[in-house]
Amino acid sequence: MKYHFLGTFGALATVIGIAATTVRADVSFSIPSGADSGQESPPSTAGSTPNQANRNLQSTRTPAMNSSELTTYNLVNRYRQSRNLPPLVADPAISAQAKAHSEEMARSSTMSHDGFNQRADSVSKTIVYRSAAENVAFNAGHGQPELVAVKGWIASPGHQRNMRGQYDLTGIGVAQNAKGEYYFTQIFIRKAWYVKDAD
Repeated sequence: MKYHFLGTFGALATVIGIAATTVRADVSFSIPSGADSGQESPPSTAGSTPNQANRNLQSTRTPAMNSSELTTYNLVNRYRQSRNLPPLVADPAISAQAKAHSEEMARSSTMSHDGFNQRADSVSKTIVYRSAAENVAFNAGHGQPELVAVKGWIASPGHQRNMRGQYDLTGIGVAQNAKGEYYFTQIFIRKAWYVKDAD
């Protein structure tokens, strides 16, 4: 499911764009190609112990964020807390995927969700999850690009749904290109309450 909103606001040099997508994983621990069932499968606990599940649910290290990423992360969590939702925990594996996508968008000057299934698949190699979603944004000509991106997400039903979703983990990547355009990617992950059996 995709939501797109592109437009210009204010001066001609001031632009903003946002887009969101959501995909749900099935109990086979992967995202079916092009799937968006709209319903979640009940979690399975087969083959896992409480200790295994707990290890799976914990983020082990704090990701290194640049100042734009940290500001965006804090703004999103403040918004969630204003809606009585728990803050999202930043995860380095998810952030690495978000950062790589933002850098690619900045290089091509194109905002998109291209490769989202691959990013989610990469995350699934270290985190067993139930659902994943992504918000992206770009803007230029703003003094506070992070605030503009997050306000744009809040003002859009699809993006806001991702921000308010039942997610636990997040990764944020922000990149700026030579044109002064900022590109944002935020990936949302809802962890599964089971672990993948070893092959």
